[in-house]
Order: sequence, then structure tokens, then C-alpha cells
Amino acid sequence: MYLGEQLVNPSDARIALAAQLGVEHFVVEMGVALDGPIAGRWDGARIAALQARTARHGISVDVIGLDVPPLLLALVQGDEERQHVLFETAIHNIRTAAAAGVPCLKYSAHMFGVLRSGRTVGRGGAQYQRFDIDEATEDAIAQYTGHGTSQPRLSAIGPVSAAQSWDALTAFLARVIPVAEECGIHLAFHPQDPPLPPDAGLHGVHHVLSSVAGLKQFLALTSSTYHVMNFCQGTVAEMCANPATEVLDAIRYFGEIGKIYMVHFRNIRGHNLHFEEVYPDNGDVDMYRAIQVYQEVGYRGMICPDHVPVSAEDPDRERQFAFCLGYIKALLQVTGAVT
Repeated sequence: MYLGEQLVNPSDARIALAAQLGVEHFVVEMGVALDGPIAGRWDGARIAALQARTARHGISVDVIGLDVPPLLLALVQGDEERQHVLFETAIHNIRTAAAAGVPCLKYSAHMFGVLRSGRTVGRGGAQYQRFDIDEATEDAIAQYTGHGTSQPRLSAIGPVSAAQSWDALTAFLARVIPVAEECGIHLAFHPQDPPLPPDAGLHGVHHVLSSVAGLKQFLALTSSTYHVMNFCQGTVAEMCANPATEVLDAIRYFGEIGKIYMVHFRNIRGHNLHFEEVYPDNGDVDMYRAIQVYQEVGYRGMICPDHVPVSAEDPDRERQFAFCLGYIKALLQVTGAVT
């Protein structure tokens, strides 16, 4: 296993800092980093320029973020004209990234951004983002996730049934997996964050990738080896009634079938529909034991930090991420899992 970091629009100074902290592998969110609109068509020359910038610091670009939520939203809403445009863009971008030698694209398999309902004051005055179904009104979600601005409110999206959710995901895979196979590039999906209530949904919106069972079913839709997971350990923990034990079981299952391509290494406190995002060392999951389980199942890929607490003393979050990077590096070393 090896340390990685996920960044948006990294400056040369930020790339240098990552290298100083021991990072040799990047996940880059593409739209901003390559000076184009998030849903725009990628230019291979821009990818090459990004690769050259990171390579000067000894860092490879292993994964790039593919913008998929607008396409899934167009599929559930039946907007065929927009579907056509977004599919053509996605396929172009897959081919362009593959031609540049990028081995994997990650994508969020949901129709909207990450939802949160509030913040909790945590260690040293840091603020932990939380999701509590009992306070998840549309106004609260808009306040803490920006849905009142660039992203639509759930009531504007919905209603979306579980069947519609499956139909959209199935149609997406049917179009893009053959392209990925042809190009030899992996497509790694990120689950729905936060998981939505399985029966009622949230404000009329259902999402089937809100449980470990749903993740298993999604992987079973195609036997392609290019259909893999961005295993977000924090999001999987959010799906669990008892994260301390169930997360380790999930690592074993998905690791043993070889479907984990990269890991978001994040901890929570709480359980399904009631949780807060904390530092890796003060949550409910034993992160040392988690690394051991990844090692036991033969996982050899990237481990990178994910969401970090909010701190007024660290507005750019660089020190928050530095702590998490050092924590991961130490765990890899002490378990003998570092490569």
C-alpha cells in the first residue's frame, strides 16, 4: 500500500508541500485543475502539462476525477438531449485520459453533492461536519452543503425512486464500461455520501448505493475488471449500525474479490443516519486494525485522506491534511504495509 493525496487545482507550492510530506501519488479533480468547466471536454495537452508539473516533484497522477453526477441526474429525469451531450463528453474524457496514460478515473455515483446537516464543536475547537437525519431539513442541507447556490435542492431533483436510481446506474455502466475496457482504464465509483434512508429516501430522493448490500449489487451489474471501487471508508462507516465491526467486514469482502482500487481513509463517530466526521484517531473505527485488514486481503493500492475537520486556525486545511497524511504514513510503516 502507498500514501496518496486528493487535490483540486493544486498549485506548484501545494504540490511541493505534498512531496515534502511523503506523497508520491495524486488523485486530481480534473475540471478545475485543467482550467476548464467541470463538465467540459478534456484536452490531452492539459493532462500532460499537469503530469509534467507533478513529475518534477516525484509525484505521479494515478487517478483523475470524472464528473458524473450531472449525467446521472439527466438519466433519472429523462432528459435525453442532456444525456446525449454528457455521455459524449464522458466518453471523450475517458479516451483522453487513457491516451495520456492515466490508469484510473474515479467518479461519485450520486446525483448531487455531499450532504451535511450541521457542525459539532470537536477537539481543540475544530468543527466536525455532521449528518443527522432528524435535522436534515432542506434549509439545513442548503446551509452546510451549498445547495442553495450552485447545486439544486433535493425537492427540485425529486422524486427519485429506488428503481429510477438503479435504471440510471445501469444505463451509465452500459455506455461507459465498454469504452473503459477498450481503453484499458479503470472506473472507480464512490458511494452515496451520506447514505439515504432505504425506505423513505430524503425529501423524495432515493439512492440505492446507500448500503453495503447496494454496493455489492452495483458491482455485480457487470463482471468487467474495470468496474471497481473508490472505497470510501468513511462513507461505508456511515452505512453501518456498528461501524467498528462492520467496516472491517466490508474491507474483507470487497478486498477479497479485488474490487478496491483506491481508499479514502476517513473515520466517523456515530452510525447510519447519525454521525459526525472526526479525526482519524478519535472515531469509532480502529484505523490501525483497518490497515491490517487491507493488508490481510492483499490490497496494494493507494490510501489517501478524505474529508478533514474545519479549523479557523487552518483556513486552507493544509495542516489538517498534513496530520492525516502523517497518520496514514505511520500506520503503513508500523504494520509493514508501506510499499
